[in-house]
Amino acid sequence: MKALLPLVILTLLPKSAFSVPNVNRQQDHWGHWSEWSECSRTCGGGVTFQERRCYSKRTDGGNSCIGPSRYFRSCNIQDCPEGSRDFREEQCAEFDGSEFQGKRYKWLPYYGAPNKCELNCIPKGENFYYRHKEKVIDGTPCEPGKRDICVEGVCKTVGCDSMLESSQKEDKCLECGGDGRTCHEIQGTFNIPDLPRGYNQIFIIPVGATSIRIKELVPSRNFLAIKNVRGEYYLNGHWTIEFSRALNIASTIIHYDRGAEGDLAPESIHGRGPTTEPLVIEMINQESNQGFQYEYYLPYRRQSQGYFWSYGSWTECSTECGGGYQSRLVFCTIDNEVYPDPMCSDKPRPMNNRTCNSQRCPQIKRMSYIYQPRGWQHTGYGISQVYSWKTGPWSSCSTTCGGGSQSRSVYCVSYNGREAHSAVDDAECAAFAEKPHTQQFCSLKHCATWTVGPWSQCSERCGKGFQTRTVSCGTGLASSLQDFACLPQPKPTTTQSCLVQECTQEVGWHIGDWGLCSKSCSSGLRERQVICADNDRNFYGPENCNERDRPAIVEKCNTQSCYLPQLVPSMQDHRGYDITRHSTLTRYIPDAYSADNRHERKEVERAPSVPRPDDINPLVPSWDSY
Repeated sequence: MKALLPLVILTLLPKSAFSVPNVNRQQDHWGHWSEWSECSRTCGGGVTFQERRCYSKRTDGGNSCIGPSRYFRSCNIQDCPEGSRDFREEQCAEFDGSEFQGKRYKWLPYYGAPNKCELNCIPKGENFYYRHKEKVIDGTPCEPGKRDICVEGVCKTVGCDSMLESSQKEDKCLECGGDGRTCHEIQGTFNIPDLPRGYNQIFIIPVGATSIRIKELVPSRNFLAIKNVRGEYYLNGHWTIEFSRALNIASTIIHYDRGAEGDLAPESIHGRGPTTEPLVIEMINQESNQGFQYEYYLPYRRQSQGYFWSYGSWTECSTECGGGYQSRLVFCTIDNEVYPDPMCSDKPRPMNNRTCNSQRCPQIKRMSYIYQPRGWQHTGYGISQVYSWKTGPWSSCSTTCGGGSQSRSVYCVSYNGREAHSAVDDAECAAFAEKPHTQQFCSLKHCATWTVGPWSQCSERCGKGFQTRTVSCGTGLASSLQDFACLPQPKPTTTQSCLVQECTQEVGWHIGDWGLCSKSCSSGLRERQVICADNDRNFYGPENCNERDRPAIVEKCNTQSCYLPQLVPSMQDHRGYDITRHSTLTRYIPDAYSADNRHERKEVERAPSVPRPDDINPLVPSWDSY
């Protein structure tokens, strides 16, 4: 009975007396989801989110809630109006005119930084970039021409249906979720090894091409180039080799990738398409072609046969705000060739001009960033007047290396927010902001020059030969560069002729081939030419050669009985002997001919008939090389 008492007491004790306190974990819980936030963009694919709060009594700052605190989804996925400004470019433009290290810049987006979701911008005309913000606005594309977007500073996948984290993908025909049956593949390899130096056409990508890929098989010092059918280059034209970048051509983004200067890496070009004009692909040949692979896809349903309009990409907008214009090339084509516009008159012509950046200029922001308050003058109508410096593009550098200069136009313009910009006296702008430089230094890198090595020994011990040397391109501060870096300087020759000394002329006997035997059996005669000459094939009299070593001119032949086959070709049976050939003269060496050929026996079938004398051509001597 006493043993049961403790058991009863234990049973009556509360359960919590035996468990580890877990009050905090039980009380950590999520609150309700909030309403959807405002979309981060008005068009082009923005991001909206819901968020919730974790309620916790933990004192260490953490929580035990499981799951995300925010949920994102796509919004406003419709395309932006034609001519709209690039979204990342808009974000960089917010810093236009703000003072940066004592200067004021026009900022453009920079895509070469490691983190694609930082707001990195490059000042126009400069060679450095700066991170203005740790994160771009949600919905900003990670790269130009691609769908993926940045969300809270991280690049997120976007499907071809423009929805965040969607698994929908385009096929090679650019059909969202398609199976590739609406187009067909065009592929090939361009591997002709020996081509003329310079630009050589590989093939033409026609209008409507999608999923374009071109890749060099083996790294080389050859380069790819792209131009339109009018002969205007978009990439690597006129012996100017560009670095890796994205190009807006043929109404699509074409990505060009190659190694850094001095490195050997396979070149590649890829683009989504579809193209709106034919693109001519060329190879700049500098050494043996190792081969290029290419592929693209064309729709089965092509546009109607005959002449049709082709057009290129739009130029940059002429103004940043307040309404500007863009233009593009529009031309008539057929079979990838340009024809006069009237040939396409039966089809509607695409626009070649359009307005852009029609949004009003942010006057308040511009005033606070660039100008002092007195830079704003009020007219009698109460409209703010803005004075600003406008700069033209930099001219080409006066030299390609070693330090040169370039210039640009700089002028003062006035804008009141409604009318177009108008040029005014420079003094209006100089009162509020320093005039930008009209000249600057450029091409400060060291010039690349040809470096030559010593000539090798002559290939011949006497007489005429050739010798070689190494020729490389470099700056003197780095390893050898690719040959194009030293152009247009003419490349020094790598070979030249040489003359060590006159070779001693040796005069000796030269012999021709034996002629046909006069008889096919029972002992005939045959003869050959024997001439006294030197190695340069000049003839001399017999007295200039050693009479003791003089070879025989005539010898006996076919001494066998007539019931046996002939030993050498004869005038009666010349099978095995080419009667049309020319006799060759070779140097006679007594030791080699000591056996005097000893009538080498060859089993030759007897000819079925005797040739006519006029079928036999006389031997015409010629020189044999030795």
